[in-house]
Amino acid sequence: MKDNKTWILGPCSIESAELYLDTLEHINSVMSPQDDWYMKASFDKANRTSLHGGRGPGMDYSIEVWQEAKKRFPNVKLLTDVHETHQVEKLAEVIDAIQIPAFLCRQTDLIVECAKHFSAINIKKGQWLGPNNLIKSVDKVKETNPDCEAWICDRGTNFGYYDLFVNFGIVDELKQHYDKVLLDCTHSIQRSRAVYGTQGDRKLAERYFLAADIFNYDGIFAEVHPNPPEATSDGDCQLYLSELENLVTRAKSIGSQ
Repeated sequence: MKDNKTWILGPCSIESAELYLDTLEHINSVMSPQDDWYMKASFDKANRTSLHGGRGPGMDYSIEVWQEAKKRFPNVKLLTDVHETHQVEKLAEVIDAIQIPAFLCRQTDLIVECAKHFSAINIKKGQWLGPNNLIKSVDKVKETNPDCEAWICDRGTNFGYYDLFVNFGIVDELKQHYDKVLLDCTHSIQRSRAVYGTQGDRKLAERYFLAADIFNYDGIFAEVHPNPPEATSDGDCQLYLSELENLVTRAKSIGSQ
């Protein structure tokens, strides 16, 4: 990738302090000091399909983990997603950039509150929206805080009832409206487990990881895990942490051409 690309990398959820910090250490060893990268993980998967799905450790525990991460890796930037307005101010004490989930990408009060407290907001594009449908969400950010960057993260678009696809041809159009356009290579390959027997195709996620550079996205979002089959959420979609260095090296090679 080109030097100004943004990388958002990390596990789907903060499953434990040990897993999060070990994963951060590994990713930090892969990325160079010049890379603009963020360590991501969710503290609460509040939009799980099932009431019985694992949601994560919660905000108080996660803040302690993030504080420890800042002590060990003071130069690493942290990112997480948020679902409720009352959580924003407390998260801003330790988190560097905030993410709006796809299902909440038009949620006015949440977007406005985030813009008040953060200098960068990564807005996941809802799977049902076209490339221009988040312009008003960006307006909410900029009218609240003109200095806050509004990124859009493409996590695929509905194709029929059970599939997602990525329209790589809209990247240039998206760039006209958003400060950064990122590709979420791991959620874009999700599918219905009930229909296909699996939640996603990890090999396709690896191809999307590389395609982000071919189609000149401003950055990439990818969930990585030491052992995806044992992950508490999105195990079929997350990339193996051990494969990250190879993928990053290949992506940077494409971006330098």
